[in-house]
Amino acid sequence: MELREFLFAPLEGQEFTFQITAREKGIFSGAGRLEQEAAELGLQAALLVAEGETLEPGSCLLRGRGRAAEIILAEEMLPGLIGKPSGVATAAATFVRRAAGRLKIVCGAWKKVAPEIRPDLRRAIATGGAGVRITDRPFIYLDKNYVRLLGGVGPAVARARAYASERIITVQLRGEGQPVADEAAAAVRAGAGILMVDTGNLGDLETVVATARASGWRERVQIAFAGGVTQEELEAVIAAGADIVDVGRAIIDAPLLDLSLDVERERLWPGSK
Repeated sequence: MELREFLFAPLEGQEFTFQITAREKGIFSGAGRLEQEAAELGLQAALLVAEGETLEPGSCLLRGRGRAAEIILAEEMLPGLIGKPSGVATAAATFVRRAAGRLKIVCGAWKKVAPEIRPDLRRAIATGGAGVRITDRPFIYLDKNYVRLLGGVGPAVARARAYASERIITVQLRGEGQPVADEAAAAVRAGAGILMVDTGNLGDLETVVATARASGWRERVQIAFAGGVTQEELEAVIAAGADIVDVGRAIIDAPLLDLSLDVERERLWPGSK
C-alpha cells in the first residue's frame, strides 16, 4: 500500500476545506491555469480574485474542498502554477508604477525561457502593465545577428524596408562595426523607426539622444534602451531621454510570490462522512 493511501485510509469518504492565501503583497497572475488545474485534480474550488488584482498579506485567492489525497496533491501543484507568474506580474507592475508614464516599459525576455512556460510569463508581464513587444504596431526587429549577416546596420535596415515599407523597422545598436552614434545615424538614413541601444551603457544612450537632437531627427524616431536595467537605474534611463526601456532579468527573474495552501483545521465539508 502506498504511503499516502495508508495514512489517509481512516479519512475515506471525508472531504475537507482548504484555501490558498498570499503571504506578501503582490499582483495575482495565473487565474486561468489555477482554475483549470484545480478542476483536473477533482477539486471543488472557487477563485476569489481576478487576474491582475492586488493581493495583500492574508488575501484569500481560492477556497475549495476535496479529499485528503487530492488536497495534498493540490498543495504540491497549485501554488507553483501561480507563484512565479504572480512574482513576474508584481515586478512588471513595480517598473510601470515607477515609470509613471514617462517612458514605456517592455519585457521581451519571455522569449528566452522554456517554451512550456512562455505563455504564463508573457501573460504575467501584460498583467503587470508592461508591454510584451517593443511596439503595438506591425514591426520588423533586426537584432545583432541580422545586422552582422547583412553587413551592418544601414544595409540591414534598408533590406527590411524594401520588404515591408509600412512596418516600423526596429534595429539593435551595439556599436560593433562603428560608434553607436554612427550606427544610429545610418539606421535613420535607411528608414529605421525605433533604435534599440542595447549596450547597457547609459553613455551610449545619451550619445544617441544627443546625436538625434543635433541632427534634427529626434522627433522621427523612438529610442529604446536595454541591458540589465534595474529598478534603481530606471530614473537615470528616463533622464537620459529614452522613450522605451526593455527590462529583462529584473522582471523575468523576479522571485516567486509567497503563497500558502492550508487545510482549515477541524473543518469538514458539510455532508461529508
